[in-house]
Amino acid sequence: MPITFVVSTGRCGSTMLSRILHRHPDVLSISEFISTLTTTTGRLDFPANEMTGKELWSLLATPVPFLDMLVTAGLKTPEMCYPYGRGRFDPACGVPAICDFTLPMLTDEPDDMFDKLAMELAAWPRRAAVAQYRAFFEHLAGLLGRQVVVERSGGSLPVMGLLRRHFPDAKFVHMYRDGADCALSMSRFPPSRIMYLADTAARAAGLPPGLPPDAVRAALPEEFEGLLFPPIDAARLMAYPVPADYFGRWWSAMICAGLTELSSLPAHAWISLRYEDLVSGDPGPELIRLADFLGITATRQWLASARGLIVGGKTGTAAATLDSAALVALRQACEPGTRALSAFAARQPR
Repeated sequence: MPITFVVSTGRCGSTMLSRILHRHPDVLSISEFISTLTTTTGRLDFPANEMTGKELWSLLATPVPFLDMLVTAGLKTPEMCYPYGRGRFDPACGVPAICDFTLPMLTDEPDDMFDKLAMELAAWPRRAAVAQYRAFFEHLAGLLGRQVVVERSGGSLPVMGLLRRHFPDAKFVHMYRDGADCALSMSRFPPSRIMYLADTAARAAGLPPGLPPDAVRAALPEEFEGLLFPPIDAARLMAYPVPADYFGRWWSAMICAGLTELSSLPAHAWISLRYEDLVSGDPGPELIRLADFLGITATRQWLASARGLIVGGKTGTAAATLDSAALVALRQACEPGTRALSAFAARQPR
């Protein structure tokens, strides 16, 4: 079964794209499967060793305390679409990771699907992890009557090399957005803010940057109480001054590394999709190009449904909301990635 990965820096409309693809009757649009694996293992990696179906299910069904903390604090993201408060699982006790993102994007009854998958995977034999992942995709596609698999995990550009090695026949859609707008969106996104604060707290405590929040907990400066660990003070977290240029540098590094990976792919194995081309004007031509790449038919019904999911064009937000000094700093931070994208655009397959 053909597999395509949507890779991006995050905060560039890839969740919207997942929802658009889910409306197509031939596409299994599976959201945050790869990120669930990397989150539950705690590494920017996913297991590649042999495993049983039970072991795979254990990874997917393990609650992630960080996500439960976001929900409890009233900071859940739009991608987290489990029916919290109505579903069987309670963040106070732990919501299975696959229920936070993946299953509710596929069905209105995620608890029922959770039970069916738990029973199914319990019978799967030991085999290579990648074979288990493929079998999982194919089983879901069979359940839902889909012929093409498109997996999308936000911020997956850094693991593109891993995806290429483990899925050598896969294709890739690189979705991107203006760097300054993307970085500004990151700076307002609760999980990204917590990442920045963990880095800042580590530096203030004299610890190496890049440590996870738990690693700085024992040495946490008083200033950061209530910002990294429960109970989270949501108002303080969202009011804390976070410089957008911090995320501009992060965005730029991801873009440059990701484009290096894309550059080594054959032309038929990838396309780029620009957020601004979907939300500004008529998205039809870009969606038709995407459908052709995926090997599906862009029916009138699907295109009309897709247009209904595209809400306004949030472009130029950085220039509209930042003062001149902050905007200059942000543009400078994004410059390496912006230059790389400009040079790369000329090679985009059409």
